[in-house]
Amino acid sequence: MMGPAATAGLRGAIAAKPFAVKGLFIIPFIPCSCMNPQNTTGRIPFLPVIAGLMVIVPVLIAAGCTGSIPSAGIPAGDIPAPDGSRWVLTGYLSGGTLAAPMDGTTITMEFGKGGSIAGTSGCNHYFADYRLDGTKITIGPAGSTEMACMKPGVMEQESAYLKVLPLAASVSAGSDTLAFADASGRTVLTFTRLVPPAPAPLAGTNWTLDSVYAGDAVSSVISGSTVTAVFDTAGRVSGSAGCNQYSGSYTVNGTSLMISSLSSTKMNCPGDGIMLQENTFLTLLKKTAGFTVTGNRLTLTDAGGAALLSFGKGS
Repeated sequence: MMGPAATAGLRGAIAAKPFAVKGLFIIPFIPCSCMNPQNTTGRIPFLPVIAGLMVIVPVLIAAGCTGSIPSAGIPAGDIPAPDGSRWVLTGYLSGGTLAAPMDGTTITMEFGKGGSIAGTSGCNHYFADYRLDGTKITIGPAGSTEMACMKPGVMEQESAYLKVLPLAASVSAGSDTLAFADASGRTVLTFTRLVPPAPAPLAGTNWTLDSVYAGDAVSSVISGSTVTAVFDTAGRVSGSAGCNQYSGSYTVNGTSLMISSLSSTKMNCPGDGIMLQENTFLTLLKKTAGFTVTGNRLTLTDAGGAALLSFGKGS
């Protein structure tokens, strides 16, 4: 049984260097080439023709048997949730051994508020709930967007990671490392602490939309379309809404952001969902009341702090 010192070490290692981030997707987006839409199922119908609606993916596989990791035996809630800590995958169980992620792919995990985790699984964004009890951890079924990445092996790796995730039964941590073991004590996932790049400036950065939020649902941008936002230093915002060009005014006060006087060209573009996506984007811009920039990611939020639109830094 681990003593108070060991438990304190675990708490400090996981919760050290927190990053307070609003929004669900607060990790760097890893763009995937040749993304094709797939049919999805979500809790809230939204942009039904847009690929990337959240789905609930029950992921369970049988665990092996190699030994055991002792539990700290501490009552639930004794170790605070490690809100804000961010990690990048270094190994996952595959074929009975730990495999390193494919070159050119990044899989991440961030502990959010209220017992949630989220990240990128190499192609899609995912999220799940978790419960921490001493060194014991329970991770629920994962939900995710459903883009299809064409690079060989990426989708297979993503599927393997999401299947292993709920096998985690215990957690151990160093100052910059995190490891999950299954109920038998076998290590199934290993991570190292993610150090994000310095925040990109709001003004002067070419921001490219990748996620649209509607309550608990999130949609990816339609494959083949590009939606952008550029905030200049004179208080103007402009870009492509996916079909038409738009422009407007904006004001910033700390993390408050107001966008007004939006106008756009009036073309009608073909393609399933393109005009609906455009109208939704422009409507959400008008509802923007705040923003956060974390590394190369911009999230616009409403007056209650809920995420509306999420962008990555464009080229």
